[in-house]
Amino acid sequence: MTKFECKELLISDLEFGCEITFSANSDTDKSSEELTVDEIQASAQQYIMLQRTYAEGEFEDDYYYFESSDFDKSCELENFKIELSRDKFAININNEMFEAEINVGHIEFENLKLVLAKIINGKGNLIIED
Repeated sequence: MTKFECKELLISDLEFGCEITFSANSDTDKSSEELTVDEIQASAQQYIMLQRTYAEGEFEDDYYYFESSDFDKSCELENFKIELSRDKFAININNEMFEAEINVGHIEFENLKLVLAKIINGKGNLIIED
Protein backbone atom coordinates (compact mmCIF):
# COMPACT_ATOMS: atom_id res chain seq x y z
CA MET A 1 0.00 0.00 0.00
CA THR A 2 1.22 3.47 -0.91
CA LYS A 3 0.02 6.21 1.43
CA PHE A 4 1.08 9.85 1.78
CA GLU A 5 -0.09 13.32 2.73
CA CYS A 6 -1.05 15.33 -0.35
CA LYS A 7 0.47 18.81 -0.15
CA GLU A 8 -0.35 19.79 -3.71
CA LEU A 9 -3.43 18.95 -5.76
CA LEU A 10 -3.35 19.79 -9.47
CA ILE A 11 -6.55 19.58 -11.51
CA SER A 12 -6.67 20.34 -15.22
CA ASP A 13 -9.58 20.07 -17.64
CA LEU A 14 -8.43 21.14 -21.08
CA GLU A 15 -9.42 20.69 -24.71
CA PHE A 16 -7.39 17.51 -25.24
CA GLY A 17 -8.08 15.81 -21.91
CA CYS A 18 -8.11 16.09 -18.15
CA GLU A 19 -5.72 15.18 -15.38
CA ILE A 20 -5.59 15.07 -11.58
CA THR A 21 -2.34 14.81 -9.65
CA PHE A 22 -2.03 14.30 -5.90
CA SER A 23 1.52 15.09 -4.80
CA ALA A 24 3.40 14.96 -1.50
CA ASN A 25 5.68 17.70 -2.79
CA SER A 26 4.78 21.37 -2.31
CA ASP A 27 8.06 23.00 -3.32
CA THR A 28 6.72 24.24 -6.65
CA ASP A 29 7.59 27.82 -5.69
CA LYS A 30 11.30 26.94 -5.90
CA SER A 31 13.13 26.55 -9.18
CA SER A 32 15.11 23.35 -9.72
CA GLU A 33 18.36 25.29 -9.19
CA GLU A 34 17.25 26.21 -5.65
CA LEU A 35 16.44 22.63 -4.60
CA THR A 36 18.92 20.38 -2.82
CA VAL A 37 19.62 16.89 -4.17
CA ASP A 38 17.49 15.42 -1.36
CA GLU A 39 14.59 17.76 -2.22
CA ILE A 40 14.80 16.79 -5.90
CA GLN A 41 14.78 13.08 -5.03
CA ALA A 42 11.90 13.59 -2.60
CA SER A 43 9.93 15.50 -5.21
CA ALA A 44 10.18 12.50 -7.53
CA GLN A 45 8.46 10.36 -4.91
CA GLN A 46 4.90 10.02 -3.62
CA TYR A 47 2.38 11.05 -6.21
CA ILE A 48 -0.74 9.68 -7.89
CA MET A 49 -1.86 10.84 -11.32
CA LEU A 50 -5.08 10.02 -13.18
CA GLN A 51 -5.41 11.07 -16.81
CA ARG A 52 -7.89 10.89 -19.66
CA THR A 53 -6.77 11.97 -23.11
CA TYR A 54 -9.52 12.49 -25.66
CA ALA A 55 -9.35 10.70 -29.02
CA GLU A 56 -8.03 12.83 -31.86
CA GLY A 57 -9.93 11.07 -34.62
CA GLU A 58 -13.28 9.34 -35.00
CA PHE A 59 -11.64 5.89 -35.26
CA GLU A 60 -9.61 6.30 -32.07
CA ASP A 61 -10.62 5.75 -28.45
CA ASP A 62 -10.02 7.95 -25.43
CA TYR A 63 -6.98 6.89 -23.39
CA TYR A 64 -7.27 6.38 -19.62
CA TYR A 65 -4.09 6.19 -17.56
CA PHE A 66 -3.00 5.70 -13.94
CA GLU A 67 0.49 6.61 -12.78
CA SER A 68 2.16 6.68 -9.39
CA SER A 69 5.59 7.29 -7.96
CA ASP A 70 5.93 3.49 -8.03
CA PHE A 71 6.19 3.59 -11.81
CA ASP A 72 6.13 -0.23 -12.17
CA LYS A 73 2.49 -0.11 -11.06
CA SER A 74 1.44 2.49 -13.64
CA CYS A 75 -1.10 1.17 -16.13
CA GLU A 76 -4.19 1.82 -18.19
CA LEU A 77 -7.01 3.00 -15.95
CA GLU A 78 -9.52 0.12 -15.89
CA ASN A 79 -11.04 -2.25 -13.33
CA PHE A 80 -10.56 0.01 -10.31
CA LYS A 81 -12.37 1.38 -7.29
CA ILE A 82 -12.01 4.98 -6.08
CA GLU A 83 -13.16 6.32 -2.72
CA LEU A 84 -13.20 10.10 -2.31
CA SER A 85 -13.96 12.25 0.71
CA ARG A 86 -12.87 15.74 1.76
CA ASP A 87 -9.91 14.27 3.61
CA LYS A 88 -8.97 11.20 1.54
CA PHE A 89 -8.53 9.94 -2.00
CA ALA A 90 -8.01 6.18 -2.34
CA ILE A 91 -7.78 4.00 -5.42
CA ASN A 92 -7.59 0.23 -5.59
CA ILE A 93 -6.27 -0.82 -8.98
CA ASN A 94 -4.90 -4.26 -9.90
CA ASN A 95 -5.28 -5.28 -6.23
CA GLU A 96 -2.93 -2.47 -5.15
CA MET A 97 -4.10 0.33 -2.81
CA PHE A 98 -2.90 3.92 -3.20
CA GLU A 99 -4.06 6.59 -0.76
CA ALA A 100 -3.53 10.33 -0.43
CA GLU A 101 -4.66 12.31 2.61
CA ILE A 102 -6.17 15.54 1.26
CA ASN A 103 -7.50 18.76 2.74
CA VAL A 104 -9.72 20.60 0.27
CA GLY A 105 -12.26 23.38 0.53
CA HIS A 106 -15.77 23.28 -0.89
CA ILE A 107 -15.01 24.73 -4.35
CA GLU A 108 -11.88 22.61 -4.86
CA PHE A 109 -13.78 19.47 -3.73
CA GLU A 110 -16.60 20.18 -6.22
CA ASN A 111 -14.05 20.70 -9.02
CA LEU A 112 -12.24 17.50 -8.01
CA LYS A 113 -15.50 15.51 -8.16
CA LEU A 114 -16.40 16.98 -11.57
CA VAL A 115 -13.05 16.29 -13.23
CA LEU A 116 -12.73 12.87 -11.57
CA ALA A 117 -16.10 11.86 -13.04
CA LYS A 118 -14.87 12.96 -16.50
CA ILE A 119 -11.65 11.00 -16.13
CA ILE A 120 -13.21 7.70 -15.08
CA ASN A 121 -16.19 8.04 -17.46
CA GLY A 122 -17.95 4.94 -16.08
CA LYS A 123 -14.86 2.73 -16.44
CA GLY A 124 -14.57 2.00 -12.72
CA ASN A 125 -16.34 2.26 -9.41
CA LEU A 126 -16.49 5.72 -7.78
CA ILE A 127 -17.71 6.22 -4.23
CA ILE A 128 -17.98 9.82 -3.04
CA GLU A 129 -18.55 10.69 0.61
CA ASP A 130 -19.71 14.31 0.90
